[in-house]
Amino acid sequence: MNICRIERIPVDVGFKPSPETHMARELWNWCISEVVRVTLDNGIVGYGETLPHYTWGRVTDAAVEKAAGRNPFELLWDDSLGAGLQMAIWDAAGKAAEVPCYRLIGDKVRDDCPISWWAIDMPPEDWAAEALDAVEAGYTCFKLKARPWWDIEAQVKAVCDSAPSWFKLDVDFNALLLDPGHATPVLQKLERYSNVVIFETPIWQHDIEGSRQVRAKSSRPISMHFGSRHF
Repeated sequence: MNICRIERIPVDVGFKPSPETHMARELWNWCISEVVRVTLDNGIVGYGETLPHYTWGRVTDAAVEKAAGRNPFELLWDDSLGAGLQMAIWDAAGKAAEVPCYRLIGDKVRDDCPISWWAIDMPPEDWAAEALDAVEAGYTCFKLKARPWWDIEAQVKAVCDSAPSWFKLDVDFNALLLDPGHATPVLQKLERYSNVVIFETPIWQHDIEGSRQVRAKSSRPISMHFGSRHF
């Protein structure tokens, strides 16, 4: 049982009209996806997907050459293949073994996983409109990109005034609050809104002691971006 074919299929899915204006400022190419289709010599097909202009690992010609003709189970943990190809190989391997992918790792930990609606920094009224779109689409949480050139309290208030109380907000600062002295008063203002449940990377992630101080003064959990320095 070996990989006999690897296809990389670029797809331009476009943006909804509302976020398109804002995405055009700096992330215009995030509308491009690459679907990866892996076919095994027994006919099993696995699929993966990546954003070639964002995702941590692109699927290169070298990765395709490396995986071609190989048994998929030999490649599951090879991160050098790129996210889309590795995902497709896991999918094919799970189908070949006739088990869900998690069985290739261990026991099931959860039955489902919430997927957040995401938005770039926008004026308050546009964030509020995005939140309503998210609720209508069945989402329960919203990851917001907080930036210092907007009034983050006005943005969060607009969302909370529009969305139901169960709709949760993850406010991601990408370290732009810099240090505990700048971060603490901002976070304490946002804690007044019950929809806010997570603060993501409020200050520089390498500042371990600073993060400890921020957490001690905040009632909300603080999450860190994957791939950055470990505690």
